[in-house]
Amino acid sequence: MKIQIKVSEIAIAFTCIFSTLSFAEENPSLPPVQTQGQTQFISGGIGKDESEAILKARGSWSLMLELTQAADPRPRYISDAQITIKDALNNTVLDTTVEGPYLLVKLPAGKYSLDATYNATTLHRKLNLQKGPSEKVTLVWPAAKKD
Repeated sequence: MKIQIKVSEIAIAFTCIFSTLSFAEENPSLPPVQTQGQTQFISGGIGKDESEAILKARGSWSLMLELTQAADPRPRYISDAQITIKDALNNTVLDTTVEGPYLLVKLPAGKYSLDATYNATTLHRKLNLQKGPSEKVTLVWPAAKKD
């Protein structure tokens, strides 16, 4: 019985690890999975195909960030924001510059702090990720100042 449980636990772990990789291979429009320490993430969303691929993949990631800046008549998507996510012990689990308006991140359930900086303005958020469906956080920076 113990052997069956351990084998099934190993099989589940491998399935979780390789499902992300196989999804990226199945959808060539999806940006590559990157790893920083124990944290996997995908950054991008430039162009219709890449945006649609990221939105489709969202369900298998614990966190999705959508980055926008206030504009008239509606917010506009942005890229090149600096994202830092820290766990409850204040350890940095992700520190990256986003290469598009979307960031998908795989994190275990728990409490995190998020700092997102764009054009010298930093937004702060507290996150409480649960097991189950992914959490979507939309960040909206203030409108650009007109000259």
